[in-house]
Amino acid sequence: MHELPLTYRIFDQAMKAAEENKAVRIDAVYLRVGEMRDFVEEITQKYWDYISRGTIAEGARIRFLRVPAAARCSACGEIFNFDWRSKEPTTCLKCGGEDVSLYSGSELEVVRIAIV
Repeated sequence: MHELPLTYRIFDQAMKAAEENKAVRIDAVYLRVGEMRDFVEEITQKYWDYISRGTIAEGARIRFLRVPAAARCSACGEIFNFDWRSKEPTTCLKCGGEDVSLYSGSELEVVRIAIV
């Protein structure tokens, strides 16, 4: 259900960009979405279809560009992917260090709006 307010925000951003560029149609909106985000493509598209009805965005496709969960080791600087669903502590694959911070995987941003 959290997809609905976020889809409204994405729609508003796309419509603003279309207006600024004097577009006649929005064909697609590309989102960078971290895999740790519980953001479902099918539900987002369904909400988009409802919100955009009767606008220049009607029929546009929402395209997800998924970003894997990655961490950075404080000890050696290594950046590595990890299983964020695991209950085991995340440790550096290079040095075994446990002092790591999230590097990617929580993104949610519009990266491109395809307009005509």
